[in-house]
Amino acid sequence: MSSAAIAKIISSDPGLPRENPTAAYWQKDPHPLSSAQSASLPLTTDIAVIGSGITGASVTKTLLEQHDSCTVTVLEARTLCSGATGRNGGQLAINAAQIYVKLKETVGAEMAGKIVQFNIKTLRRLREVAAEIDAVEYAELTDVVKLRCYKDGASFEHVKRGIGELEADHPDFKGIYDILAPDRCQREHGVFGVVGGVLHPGGTIWPYRLVTRLFEVLAKKFPSRLAIETGTPVAAVSFDPTTDEKYPYTLSTPRGEIRARHVAYCTNGYTGHLLPSLRGPLYPLKGTMTVQDMGAGYQNRANSTSWAVHYEPHNDVKDDTFADGLIYGMQNVKTGTMFFGGEKSGVADMLSANDTVLSSSSVTYLKDSVLSLFGHDGENDARTSSIVSAWSGIMCFSSDGMPLVGRLPASITDREGGGEWICAAYCGYGMPSAWLAGESLGQMILGRPPQDILPEAYLITQERLESRMSTKQSVERLSQD
Repeated sequence: MSSAAIAKIISSDPGLPRENPTAAYWQKDPHPLSSAQSASLPLTTDIAVIGSGITGASVTKTLLEQHDSCTVTVLEARTLCSGATGRNGGQLAINAAQIYVKLKETVGAEMAGKIVQFNIKTLRRLREVAAEIDAVEYAELTDVVKLRCYKDGASFEHVKRGIGELEADHPDFKGIYDILAPDRCQREHGVFGVVGGVLHPGGTIWPYRLVTRLFEVLAKKFPSRLAIETGTPVAAVSFDPTTDEKYPYTLSTPRGEIRARHVAYCTNGYTGHLLPSLRGPLYPLKGTMTVQDMGAGYQNRANSTSWAVHYEPHNDVKDDTFADGLIYGMQNVKTGTMFFGGEKSGVADMLSANDTVLSSSSVTYLKDSVLSLFGHDGENDARTSSIVSAWSGIMCFSSDGMPLVGRLPASITDREGGGEWICAAYCGYGMPSAWLAGESLGQMILGRPPQDILPEAYLITQERLESRMSTKQSVERLSQD
């Protein structure tokens, strides 16, 4: 696909979250709050949080716990936690070695190291939050080692270079990674047909359960200050202090209008619908997830290992699809079923915010890949697998490969007021980024500085918007990746 065609796609309106998305396995048992809704929409709220995934949960928790009286209304287009968080791969893992070289080129070694540290501390904080709300067992939070395997020499050399530069620039990170030869990948971790791998600490989780349990806890703790309004898509935001100086923002929904002092966009891949100036600098990317049953007797490594398989991204001329270079997975700790995701589809289908559609080419590719990589009891003893569940989900990427956090300027919103905020664009790695980013955004909304751990490179500045955030740069990044 031409650069012009890609630019046209990513700069178009992603729309609102679609009704009737593909059914994510994580959501098969809906939480009692999944369709929570007040009898009528509140007329006013101090802070309107748009989106009920992990970012919205983090922002909401921070606001309610760090302020004595503010009211928060969470507006969700569909059911609670039905977007990216409720549709992801269940991975708690950093991606430091893979991205370090590129990060270093973009923001320098010192900031790149701070980003790695932020990712590590975010995952640590998530574990603390799960324990705090008694959700460790309920959300099946499991500490494992993550094995990243490599199908080709170029990909393996890239990660080894990343490890080398990371450890040379930041000696404190030495020991995080263990480089494996192919025989260890096979013998110790059950992965066949790779040229090597690296181990690092990781974890797995049932993300939907964590976030919905948190909202349940918050709703009980702050019944008069928290309103959860599912089935309430925000169609537009406007600013008019002349009609209500205290609540100058109006959010229009099919259920009516609600006025707010502040608006927090935790909208990820759908951000461009409400903020047209960010169409292109931020863009949606669809991924596919599967649950696969490897049959009776297959070894369950869920308590020890999760996986990622890296390969050179490539176009497949046979079916006009693009394979994005990554397959990631885990096993369920109780059932042993394999949860694996990735994408191999047409470029236009991949750069879409429509999660009502499932890519059959991606499902087939994931099934074939899991069988090829894991479907062996021995050298020549191949297994079969069956697809238990498959669904799609929408991620959000940015031009410079980093989240966007902070107060939105009028150059983006086309509105005065200074009360609009964003935390989005995790580039496929929301779990090691979103929680602490959301905490910092909540503090900023309350007039406090962000946490010291938040990388300054994530913050919105005019310099960043002008030098690193554009449709052209997004297209260039897509072409490089």
